[in-house]
Amino acid sequence: MKNQVLFIVAHPNIEKSFLNKKIVQNLHEKCHDNVIIRSLYSLYPDFKINTEEEIKIILNVKFIVFQFPFYWYSYPSLLKEWKDQVFTKLYEKKILSGKHLLVSITTGAEEKSFHAGERNNFTIDEFLRPIQQTACVCNMIYHGYVHFSMNGFKNIKGNSFYSNLEKHTDEILSIINQ
Repeated sequence: MKNQVLFIVAHPNIEKSFLNKKIVQNLHEKCHDNVIIRSLYSLYPDFKINTEEEIKIILNVKFIVFQFPFYWYSYPSLLKEWKDQVFTKLYEKKILSGKHLLVSITTGAEEKSFHAGERNNFTIDEFLRPIQQTACVCNMIYHGYVHFSMNGFKNIKGNSFYSNLEKHTDEILSIINQ
């Protein structure tokens, strides 16, 4: 890994989340010292974000990954609060310019259901517009998203499930290492 990565995990109950917790574990195992994992709901259960501490961390990374469950067509409220507080200060100081941003999401729906005329009517890209625009306004390099769906896996203990989960982590790392 070329640069240290900040992995912002925004899951309201990460301990009960098999999927998001496993993605974080996989990333940590593969990156060790090159990744800083910040689990927002563990750090800030009261939503009182230490923006100065978060800024100090961001100053030392080149790549930021947002990891969250995608439900109700958005991201968890604490990630929004974190982004509002931290990125607002960083935007004023022009510190985010040139930093990389990637989104990693998990859903219960297959990606093909996120299209016009399908169950979810819009693409995942369309639902992620606020994050994309934030990256654009802050002059960040936006790498889009990687998506993992639980749909189609009847047996989460099966080899194909773990294989696909490994592929998801490897895709994140591939984008980071470009």
